[in-house]
Amino acid sequence: MDDDDGRDIVAPAAMPMTSPTSSSVAERYRLLLELSPDSIAVHQAGEIVYVNSAAVRFARVDSPEALIGRPISDFVHPDSLPRMLERITGMGDEAGASTVPEEMLMTNFSGETRTMEVTSVRTVWNDAPAYQVIMRDVAAQKAAEIALRHQAALVDHVSDAVISLDSELRIRSWNEGARRLYGVTPAAAVGLPFPVVVDADVDPQSIVATGGSMDAVHHRGDSGRPILVHLSVTALGDGYLLVGAATRRPLIERLGTIVTSLHQAVVVVEEDGRIALANPAALTILGLTAAQVPGAALDSVHLDFPDDATSPIVSCLRTGRPVVDRLASLTTDAGRRWLSCSVRAIDDDVDVQAALVSIVDITDRHERTSQLAWEANHDFLTGLLNRGGVLRRLAVQLDALSEPDDRVAVFYLDLDNFKLVNDSLGHAAGDEVLQEIARRLDGITPAGSSIGRIGGDEFVIVSPLSSDYADTIERQSRRVHDAVSGPISLGSRSERLTISIGVVVAALGDSRSPTDLLRDADIALYQAKMESSSQTPYVRFRVAHREDLQRRQRIEQNLRSAMLADATGLRLDYQPLVTTTDHRLVAVEALLRWDHPDLGRISPAEFIPIAEMTDLIGLVGDFVVRTATREFTEQSWTGDITLCVNVSRRELTDRSLLSRLNRALVATGLAAERLCVEITESAIGVNDSRATSTVAAVRELGIQVAIDDFGTGASSLNQLYRLPISILKTAKPFVDALDESVEAQAILSSIVAMAHATGMRVVAEGVETSSQAVKVAGVGCDFAQGYYYATPRSLADIEPLARRGATTTGRTADPSSPSPGFRDDPEAGTD
Repeated sequence: MDDDDGRDIVAPAAMPMTSPTSSSVAERYRLLLELSPDSIAVHQAGEIVYVNSAAVRFARVDSPEALIGRPISDFVHPDSLPRMLERITGMGDEAGASTVPEEMLMTNFSGETRTMEVTSVRTVWNDAPAYQVIMRDVAAQKAAEIALRHQAALVDHVSDAVISLDSELRIRSWNEGARRLYGVTPAAAVGLPFPVVVDADVDPQSIVATGGSMDAVHHRGDSGRPILVHLSVTALGDGYLLVGAATRRPLIERLGTIVTSLHQAVVVVEEDGRIALANPAALTILGLTAAQVPGAALDSVHLDFPDDATSPIVSCLRTGRPVVDRLASLTTDAGRRWLSCSVRAIDDDVDVQAALVSIVDITDRHERTSQLAWEANHDFLTGLLNRGGVLRRLAVQLDALSEPDDRVAVFYLDLDNFKLVNDSLGHAAGDEVLQEIARRLDGITPAGSSIGRIGGDEFVIVSPLSSDYADTIERQSRRVHDAVSGPISLGSRSERLTISIGVVVAALGDSRSPTDLLRDADIALYQAKMESSSQTPYVRFRVAHREDLQRRQRIEQNLRSAMLADATGLRLDYQPLVTTTDHRLVAVEALLRWDHPDLGRISPAEFIPIAEMTDLIGLVGDFVVRTATREFTEQSWTGDITLCVNVSRRELTDRSLLSRLNRALVATGLAAERLCVEITESAIGVNDSRATSTVAAVRELGIQVAIDDFGTGASSLNQLYRLPISILKTAKPFVDALDESVEAQAILSSIVAMAHATGMRVVAEGVETSSQAVKVAGVGCDFAQGYYYATPRSLADIEPLARRGATTTGRTADPSSPSPGFRDDPEAGTD
């Protein structure tokens, strides 16, 4: 056979030259071999009789003639030649016999050695036996496979749909972009006719003939929604390559011309999470440059939605439902910014695969709102929770109770006598003390607990408890006491405070609300203050405490009403003070009494502490001073004795005390030296400058000052030495112990000696027997007071004693029997 240029056509041995095959068939077969990427050679009797173009390229020669006639062994590497001969001799003589593909080392004219996958086939060449050798370049094949994989990966990562069709328009490949565009997975698409998948007539050949691209309406496979697609088609071998994209870009471009001029930040986000459009305001907020858009991934700007598990932008792209005013935060170089985001899907009759996001910077508003929310739940001075915050945390703790052993404890804390610090050192120092106490309490509060300041010097700790809650309460209370009691440095001086604690415990099923529990803890705190001498570090709430409080509240209400109604029901009794030598009357002490029309006689031990814990103590104190000085001066026989009135610790810090005392003296004409103010030893703290200055001011008025209940407080002898004290009244326990202990007599004698050495006179309080009367006189006490001499009574009843110069008992009484008035007085032991 001859080809068009007159050369002989070399036909492969697989098609014998003697066969009657038509020239057209031979031509197609020759072309098939020539176009094969594999190297093919035919050798007969060991010499090459035919090679295809791939073999010529492998051999590094210019034409087939350079190979024809050469031994085939010239192109087999010596290491592979034995195996080659073994394969040929072992394949058999029948036509069509072949060897399995096996890797061999082959060599070309340039001396280059390659690993080839070699297959030998028994054939016929010019009616004689021959061998056809097919050689596939393994390295080139692997490189091609890698290239194909890279191309496939690249195709999967482009945003456009890339689809390969065979000649019958069946889908051979379907990338990720096609899945996004049509809503059909590759597994579901491959093998199906493309027109069926997109539900549209598609003629790729016509598209190629008319320019290779067109816009067409296709339909999504998942929803059936029509989409406008720009389709580019390229003929490829026995099929077509299609590249498709939704024609949304014109709409986004039109949006760009609109939103660019807006002051509000606007971005368009596509389904793949990339920003397609951002106006200048959005670029500024998001920290992007114009060069980064379109194409920047939304994730790269780290927009966080703290109230949402899923980004509302992603949610809108997925569902098409709009989202309005969703809070977002963004960390920038200038700090954290707070944004309000609204998202709406773009519906352009193509597909809902883009979202329009409007962004408003609300940082200032959010911070103001956050600050207000913080202030609504926190105390500004200490940063701890306030009352509302404590109640809300307590509600959360109560809701968390799930097991029978679960408990929640509320510790209600109050600093003892903090007002003295505030009044003596000023509010700035008081604030500093509160802040330090807050830090200490916060430092010892267990994990999982909440701590708050709910009043001036009141704190609350809410703690979950385990099954051994009683021990836990004890340990926590002692830790609180230890933390608070340490010295607090205030400039050049330091203060020490103590604390009272009330505790209430709630278990699963407790019907009390957080407010109820706080109230009960407060009641327990009040009881703790009343039991300040107790050895336990706290008082745990009992129902009886609530009943006691209700009575105290009723007493307080009635006392307030009485003070506003000219002290109705209130009156004064007086108890004489006599000399220990001849029992001569030298003074009377005014003692307040309250006869209530409904509650009966209320003991001073019950209502005076209530008055001291409220603003009533000033009114009560004023009533006592005014009434006592008036009644005292109205009696003609009182001209040579002294009037004693009691002043509470709170009154010592009251600026109006001096004016009240002075007004009473002026109104009654009582000489200042005939008035004695009695204060308890505990009322004068070691560092209480306000109280000590008040005492000094009282003394400057000419009024005498007596320390009452000496020996039960905490004042130092050095302080007593510096104070202008004129009288020392020993505590009743010293006198009680005289009949039982020789040591008590020695202690009392030492007190008397110390007082006399500093110019003070001594009053022995609580003398009830003649034996005690003899002993207080024996140790040198100047004066005495007690039921042995006289019980408290009206001034009119004391007048006879003054006229006789002595009481009805004393010098002639039986030493072993108490005063008659001791048993008759219904309030014996309360004064």
